Amino acid sequence: MLENHWCASVDASIQLRTGCNPLEKHGPQAVIVHADAWAPMDAIADPHDIRQVVDYEVIFLAIRRLEANAHCECLESSILEVMDAIFSMPVVTAAFVSMHKPHVYNGQGTPAISLRMNREQWEGRRR
Repeated sequence: MLENHWCASVDASIQLRTGCNPLEKHGPQAVIVHADAWAPMDAIADPHDIRQVVDYEVIFLAIRRLEANAHCECLESSILEVMDAIFSMPVVTAAFVSMHKPHVYNGQGTPAISLRMNREQWEGRRR
């Protein structure tokens, strides 16, 4: 959590085709997604306009697009796609995305992965 920052959060449940594990080869599975995007409070001209703070619709739509992407082969690549959308908003300085599969091990285990980055780290990765 960052002080003096707005945080837009999106929680979604999607059906995702992943194939990293032999147990997952049979088709799309439920994936729970959580995404946070932080923007400095003093960088926002009009805090009453959510699109100036952080447009959480951008994040939500990026998550929903994962379902239509036949090339999402793992949660890691899916997280990176959501990070791309989050950092496409210039005001965002940091982001966190996590995904977990509640049904892979029939309720006995929940595979999960997450990534937290600031803008400088993200831009360094993109070079």
